[in-house]
Amino acid sequence: MNTQAHSITNKVILIVGILSLLTLAWQLHNQSVSGSFYQADNSNIQPATKATSFYKTDFASHESTPEVHSATAIELNNNNIMAFWYGGTREGHQDVTIYQNIWNNSTKQWGQERSLLTRFYTRDGTSRYIRKLGNPVVTRGPDNSIWLFYVSVSVGGWAGSAINLTQSYDEGKSWSTPKRLITSPFLNLSTLIKGSAIHYTDGTIGLPVYHELMGKFGELLKLNNKGEVIDKIRLSWGKTSLQPIIFTTSAHNAIALMRYQGPAPNRILTQSSSDSGLSWSTPEKSLLPNPGAGIIGIVLNKSKNLLLAFNNHEEEREDISLATSSNKGKTWQLAQVVEENRLAVPDKNQQFSYPWLLQTKNGNIHLLYTWHKSHIKHVVFNTTWLNENPLTPQKPLTKNQQGGSL
Repeated sequence: MNTQAHSITNKVILIVGILSLLTLAWQLHNQSVSGSFYQADNSNIQPATKATSFYKTDFASHESTPEVHSATAIELNNNNIMAFWYGGTREGHQDVTIYQNIWNNSTKQWGQERSLLTRFYTRDGTSRYIRKLGNPVVTRGPDNSIWLFYVSVSVGGWAGSAINLTQSYDEGKSWSTPKRLITSPFLNLSTLIKGSAIHYTDGTIGLPVYHELMGKFGELLKLNNKGEVIDKIRLSWGKTSLQPIIFTTSAHNAIALMRYQGPAPNRILTQSSSDSGLSWSTPEKSLLPNPGAGIIGIVLNKSKNLLLAFNNHEEEREDISLATSSNKGKTWQLAQVVEENRLAVPDKNQQFSYPWLLQTKNGNIHLLYTWHKSHIKHVVFNTTWLNENPLTPQKPLTKNQQGGSL
């Protein structure tokens, strides 16, 4: 190495070291004492046992845009479902908008979607140039308001992302001016979202996020009741893990699953926490396949079983499958295949991806996912359907393969 190159390398190492120290100092300054995970009181949940099997499919989107992607949804106080996704000419295009639509629980039908958030509206709210918009994630705030997080990019690709927050205090009829979350002490870049939020007994919200700049790894943001980041906890390291989802299995225990992008075998990553998310075990490969695609999961209200929606394939997004776990994620069983289209020649325009799960107060489960990139498909079913005629009881999700530590 010549003298000039050696000097440049040393400067880069010094800059990276300074930025790392700044990040550590910022995290220590903002770190809060972790409360317990909030455990919902399900005493008023209607039982789904011995009910007639129920399964219905439709579309939440109605071709307002050529492409749509990354749905998220929440139950409203009137038991309707409000969904959000992004749509435009194509992913990353400047015309991408966050859309909103409502499913009527009485008529079992969707209304007409409407454009909710544009890059120009986000620009005006955050006082910065916005090049494109990305993944939304919706949850309830501590005061029962609706909090909608979504990704924006000002410069570069997804590695240059930031997260914005807008809130509604009237069940989605109107929304606050978007504000940009401060997730880093420098540049405030490369924080993205996909997984659903978790809640704590002290009223704070945990937001699983991920980082893509010079690496791919998961993180957990903790937000106060004003939507300000008060803590950031690292879930993983390196360049192969992203888009974490978190199942809270008790007041202090949780497991996280992550999308995997690394060398074969391609599997969903898994890890656990026993201190309310303050620290996490080293991620390991599970037996669940993953073709480098998003996943989602929920804890079922009555049984407390875990339900996972994912692509049951190591290479292609040619199915949407459901798996359940009755032992807090130690093992998984394939429950149902919602949709499958195995092609002799894979086609990225004929695939299913980015699922979202929601269980409503009446016990029904709603699944939304990207259908052939052109529609947001919606499936609603009950646990009777989920549990009836299992494909093969205790069927392993992969054959002659083992997970392992990264």
